[in-house]
Amino acid sequence: MSCPRILIITSCTGKKHHNPTNQLTIEDFKDTQRLRERTESLSEFSCPSGQMYTGLQHLRLMEGVDILRSHFGKEAVDVKIISAGYGLIPEDKAIVPYSVTFNSMKNDEVYSWGDYLRIHEDFQQEIVGYDLIFVLLGDKYLRTLKLPVKTHSHQTFIFFASNKSINYIDSGNAKLLTLTLSNKSASRFSCALVGLKGHLLKLIATEASRVPHLLESIYNNPETLEELLNKQPNPLELPLGISFSTESKLHLQNKSHRKSKYTEEELCSILKLPVAVNQHLKMQYFIPEWDDKVDAGYDFLQDKFSPNRKACKDDIYAHEEKIYEKPNYDGILVSKIVVDKRKSKRNDIEAAGGIQKYLKFSGEIMGDCGAFGYIKQPEPPYNTIEILDYYQRLGFHYGVSIDHLIVGPFAQPGIREERYDLTLRNAEEFISKHQKFGYTFTPIGVAQGWSPETYAEAVKKLVEMEYDYIAIGGVARTPTIEILEILKEVYQHLTPKTRLHLFGVGRIDALPYFRHLGVTSFDSASPLRKAWFDAVENYHTLSGKAYAAVRIPFVDKQSQRIKHLLSSGYERETLKQLEQEALKAIREYDKGNISLDESLKKLLAYDELLELPRDGIVNPTAKARRLRQHTQLYRELLEVKPWQECECKICQNPDCRVETIIFRGNDRNRRRGFHNTYVFYKRFQEFLNAENCNIDSTKEST
Repeated sequence: MSCPRILIITSCTGKKHHNPTNQLTIEDFKDTQRLRERTESLSEFSCPSGQMYTGLQHLRLMEGVDILRSHFGKEAVDVKIISAGYGLIPEDKAIVPYSVTFNSMKNDEVYSWGDYLRIHEDFQQEIVGYDLIFVLLGDKYLRTLKLPVKTHSHQTFIFFASNKSINYIDSGNAKLLTLTLSNKSASRFSCALVGLKGHLLKLIATEASRVPHLLESIYNNPETLEELLNKQPNPLELPLGISFSTESKLHLQNKSHRKSKYTEEELCSILKLPVAVNQHLKMQYFIPEWDDKVDAGYDFLQDKFSPNRKACKDDIYAHEEKIYEKPNYDGILVSKIVVDKRKSKRNDIEAAGGIQKYLKFSGEIMGDCGAFGYIKQPEPPYNTIEILDYYQRLGFHYGVSIDHLIVGPFAQPGIREERYDLTLRNAEEFISKHQKFGYTFTPIGVAQGWSPETYAEAVKKLVEMEYDYIAIGGVARTPTIEILEILKEVYQHLTPKTRLHLFGVGRIDALPYFRHLGVTSFDSASPLRKAWFDAVENYHTLSGKAYAAVRIPFVDKQSQRIKHLLSSGYERETLKQLEQEALKAIREYDKGNISLDESLKKLLAYDELLELPRDGIVNPTAKARRLRQHTQLYRELLEVKPWQECECKICQNPDCRVETIIFRGNDRNRRRGFHNTYVFYKRFQEFLNAENCNIDSTKEST
């Protein structure tokens, strides 16, 4: 490899080559017809996006791109731009001036508008086929990527980011180098901070044109880039905050100047620590309850619900007999904030005779308040007696004290201390009144914190309060490396009878380390929800390999994509025919009646229409790349036929077997989620069985 194939992801800039007074606004981008008309009215200002933006970062970046292309050839590097109006676009896409930026949006608006523009999905597609990917994005533009996405070990990602942004970086399986940039960095390279990312890219390009095989070296060993930058004239007093990792076993993120992942040696060193004193306690998996139900009698061939179906009454959970003979989890976690969202739900629970009968679940049920639901409030909306009575009245086996999250903007000095103290005061009042008034459920005290030391101190105090069950909160979105650092401090305070729960963390590869450090239970809905939230890896298998379900959306239900196609001039009858032919093709292939290529052709005929750009202008290069990626993903799925090998009850059911790998509506997508949960739980059980075997063999050897 003389030069790896390079992709550069950058952002639009406020400064543009043309600056008319009637630029496009965000409202124009929300309406296809209006966008087309307004674009025509601004046609005299149209030019390729690579030429439209004239901000300092973009100008310096493109100078670097020109250097690379002149030395390695035009095909060596591609540039994609995140536009707050057009989405993720190639540099040759013709655009007109617009006045929209993510930088002026609130965080929830950033995510919402980014979803509308399909930036996450497009980014996932665009990175396929590239070896070395440079990402030059500010905080809010970086958030629109909603990392992680599916990457491969043969890829290398270089992120240019601020300290504020690095929590949103996750390279998945790829090698990763993160350059954390600041005002000191700008001074170091004698460049304004606003243009620093582009300046560094140009510097790298210049060096690559002089030093043979430099890009190949950076691709193979990203530390090469760190060495290159630190050798530049006028070194900083402190080097750039650079995080490097080649490990892919645990998908860990970096934070501040810490390493992003443990090495294999460091992971092994955790297992060499004295094992937690509570190791004899069994480990359990709880699944959060979010009304994840399906129609047991759904007719997949006709796409019709059961006759006279009433969803709240008739739909069933995964653990009910018509789906699986036994649950694929040890317990269920029910948050009060979720119960309160539907006014009738609590009444329904009480009318059923308690939470266990309502859920039709024979296992253990844990209740908590659902702190993410009131994170923005200065104090939780509940009081201790209210919550104690709630747990007791509804029949929970475990009840969690009232906590307040210390994450994001609520982890700032001053706020974090208040929430920390409040959580501990609530825990003390909770167990005191639990003992005083004779409640019968098992109390769980919550530890919040903002560092390993503060978490450890909280756990120590909870043990002193005589809690036998403690939960670590606020770590659901925390990198695994940081959770391990927390646990290394926390587990020193556990007693032989202390059970330890992790809220919102179900990472199968990390279980040996969590277990070693005293974790006895955890909850996660990730396997379930990836069935419809993950764009690529949404059908899981026991090998750990995941596949992309085939997207065949309903024409009649008019999703956003279908509405877009109809408004762009496609006939409903044409779309309906393509939809039905795709469904027939996947079913006939499952039966062995048609070939893989014949089935794939029908699937792609409908699938490629779903990617029609909102402005109706098709970019042949982008279209071809998307088609290649979807062809690869679907071919991989069809060649292996993983649904035929799966032994779970859903995949073995002839009425819905192949339907689970079709991305289409709740009754297919949630069944696929149920299947994923089955896979996760089976892998969890295999881990526990292997652990027990190791314990038994150790006993025999001694």
